[in-house]
Amino acid sequence: MAYEKQDWKDTLQTAKPKRSRQDDSDNQRSKKKLAALHYKRRKLEKDVRNYINNNKHISSEEIDKLGIRHGFYFG
Repeated sequence: MAYEKQDWKDTLQTAKPKRSRQDDSDNQRSKKKLAALHYKRRKLEKDVRNYINNNKHISSEEIDKLGIRHGFYFG
């Protein structure tokens, strides 16, 4: 019995990189921040696109409201 078939779980475990848990959580945290940033950007782009399509003239008050709603304000 020199050769035994490896279980798929054992194979998967040996294929994983040897890193500490701290590196994993930092990497996961940075991925979450990046995903949140991309989500906010897509949402802002969608609102701006809808504003441009629905309004023929640009109103500074509406732009200010849109900016405040998304967390930035130039005052």
